Amino acid sequence: MRAVLKKTVSIFAIVFSIIIFPAVAGDLPISFDLRDVGGINYVSGVRNQQGGTCWTHGAMAAMEGNLLMTGNWTAAGETGEPNLAEYHLDWWNGFNQHNNDDIKPPDGAGLTVHQGGDYRMTAAYLSRGEGAVRDIDAQSFDTAPARYDDSYHYYYVRDIEWYQAGYDLANIDLIKTKLMTGGVIGTALCYIDQYIFWNGCTFYQPPSDSNDPTHAVAIVGWDDSLQTNPAQYGAWLCKNSWGESWCDGGYFWISYYDKHCGQHPEMGAVSFQGVEPMPYDRVHYHDYHGWRETFDGITEAFNVFEAVGNEALQAVSFYTALDAVNFTVKIYDRYEGGQLLDELFSQTGYIEHTGFHTIDMDSVISLPRGDAFYIYVSLDNGGHAYDCTSDIPVLLGADYRTIVESSARPDESFYRYPGGAWLDLYDYNNSANFCIKALVVEQSMRVNPSDAYESEGPTGGPFTPDSKTYYFVHKYAAPIKYEISVTEGVDWLTLTGDVSGELNPYDTATVYVEINANAASLCQGRHVAEVYFKNLDDSLDNTSRPVELIIGTPRTEFAEMLDSDPGWTCEGDWEFGQPSGGGCGIASWGCDPVGGYTGDYVYGYNIDGTYPAHLPPTSLTSHAIDCSSLLKVHLKFQRWFPTDEIAIGYVQVSTDYENWTTIWSGYDSYNISSWTEANYDISAIADTQATVYLRWVMDAHNSVNPFGGWNIDDIEIVAIYDSNQTPTAIDETEDDLIPDAFELSQNYPNPFNPATRICFDLARRAEVHLDIYNILGQRVAVLVDETMPAGRHTVQWDGRDKSGRRAASGIYFYRLKAGEFTETRKMLLLK
Repeated sequence: MRAVLKKTVSIFAIVFSIIIFPAVAGDLPISFDLRDVGGINYVSGVRNQQGGTCWTHGAMAAMEGNLLMTGNWTAAGETGEPNLAEYHLDWWNGFNQHNNDDIKPPDGAGLTVHQGGDYRMTAAYLSRGEGAVRDIDAQSFDTAPARYDDSYHYYYVRDIEWYQAGYDLANIDLIKTKLMTGGVIGTALCYIDQYIFWNGCTFYQPPSDSNDPTHAVAIVGWDDSLQTNPAQYGAWLCKNSWGESWCDGGYFWISYYDKHCGQHPEMGAVSFQGVEPMPYDRVHYHDYHGWRETFDGITEAFNVFEAVGNEALQAVSFYTALDAVNFTVKIYDRYEGGQLLDELFSQTGYIEHTGFHTIDMDSVISLPRGDAFYIYVSLDNGGHAYDCTSDIPVLLGADYRTIVESSARPDESFYRYPGGAWLDLYDYNNSANFCIKALVVEQSMRVNPSDAYESEGPTGGPFTPDSKTYYFVHKYAAPIKYEISVTEGVDWLTLTGDVSGELNPYDTATVYVEINANAASLCQGRHVAEVYFKNLDDSLDNTSRPVELIIGTPRTEFAEMLDSDPGWTCEGDWEFGQPSGGGCGIASWGCDPVGGYTGDYVYGYNIDGTYPAHLPPTSLTSHAIDCSSLLKVHLKFQRWFPTDEIAIGYVQVSTDYENWTTIWSGYDSYNISSWTEANYDISAIADTQATVYLRWVMDAHNSVNPFGGWNIDDIEIVAIYDSNQTPTAIDETEDDLIPDAFELSQNYPNPFNPATRICFDLARRAEVHLDIYNILGQRVAVLVDETMPAGRHTVQWDGRDKSGRRAASGIYFYRLKAGEFTETRKMLLLK
């Protein structure tokens, strides 16, 4: 059952006024420049794009201009001028080889990242709530920024409209008016080189030319009196994205009579309006790629959705394929027997221009978790936009076309012809869904941030960070009772703040999670707990946040100093040996070292020669390294690695010898012609793993000047040993029998590196001393010095002496004294 509520003001309301210039009401001015409107600038700064990302810059320039026009940027508490992340759009638009949610796996097919896109792709990304985000949140060209983060500030575009001036310029005043009222407008031109179609900083492509648009820019003004190439007057003032040193401070002119600017149906004039901080918590959609095709000949369609949580449906969005469209939106509770039933809401209206539109609902629909709801949209003109597998016809910044796959499932989108029955769109095209979306606010209790509380520090502290703050809010119609707690038995965490009580709708409660003084007595290793957030009125809202405290100081837990050959797997010309300064390249540069970093030996590729000009990936691979008790694992080694820019090397890690993760590539740096320490965090791969393999790879493709290549020495695994996961006693599993006699077992493994376990049996309670001695009879370490109960016990020696230093390799003795029982055994520590 759903409730229809009177719409209320949201928790975050921004008051603004669209700038309406006096000239709009009457004759338009002969010239206009958004950079100087009564002394106010409504254009963000000129950017300098990387790669084929002009289309992202054209779109963001328009959005930033709208934020300046409305004042929404400043009203949202942002500082400086609007600056949105073009490269987050470039990476996460959903059409490229980096990510497409509609295919499995989601990468490897589609457009090439950084090599083109268009404004419809932008609209798909924006309309599903993927972005936009700020430049300071997620601007990264070389590597993909995080897709989502609680710290990001998201901006939503309420309307995206497409205009055409017409080749007789009959609609040019519309574009001018929209520029004055809505701000910067995205456009495109056909850039071939700096000479074709150019006259200084003025551009004109004749309509008779057959070339498609290739470069996106942004319109910021006009001048009716400016003479252009065809001896006609009038041009658009445009902002480029090639830096301020290009043309006139990054600006130039395009003739009114240009083939594409203001004319192309998808790229000629695109206005991004009503840009605001994202007011919704979730966007329900099936059309991941937005408007790809139009279903003509129908007026009615609906999409089926299911509420993920307890939600309030506040708005609906869809596209109109033509100008001047009357619409009807209805929300239904059921679809049975081919009929939509139990109408919950109905609203009609008129949309003037082609594009994407968000319709605020006159009343809010409350949607219980798990319930299906049906959004019906009737458009009296132009048919319905839908998503499907498609050929991308316009790729600004690229010179190719490609197929981008979409996916659909039965019972998601329906349509009917006038007077006909409802039909499943899946049966018409099994990759198709209508572009109808539901925009909802999550009423359920929401906790931010969504990540765990992770802290670390040495034994006894201090621990950093020593606290973490969580905020929670709900948007139900009435207050809720809540309670915050921590895992039972955990005494090293303290909760303060709003830990229990009653919380009103839209109010924010705060809880502080702090590591207290009890943590100082915790042993080295990983300690975990959970913070529970409970809605006492609805347990389905309950959630938690994990807490992880890692105690200890990273130490070398594995070391291979290459004083002798460890017998690792060598492919091709990889070998163990003593380099003598050979392998020099051109002008005797890029030679191998003379000896190792410490000692004489290294592992290297062709130790005293150069790598070849052509070399497929050829590797050196270590034996398996046991990291099962290690945390915060880092790989450290010395490298001497002279190469040119064409030959590269890389370092990889695997836990199964089949799936390898590259942790460093020669593309990051090269020409390392001296011993240099490399240190890489491999904890995400290696922590707590019983088998970890290391691999160094040499690779060359048409190398011009081969040099010495890889040399490595002194390989170490540096980590925190997790003694918290090593029991000091083993409970009996064989009917809890008490041993009949005292016994000291042989350690395992033996020989060992870096740690070994020692087991012993106590027939009765006794004062126990377990010590480690070297071959000189000197006590190296004390493992046990306490009274222990009868039973079977296990302790671990991590190979360190009393001062915490790694013990030297060699023979050691461990002696157990329990009451009157004494026994000594021998073990061997190898490195």
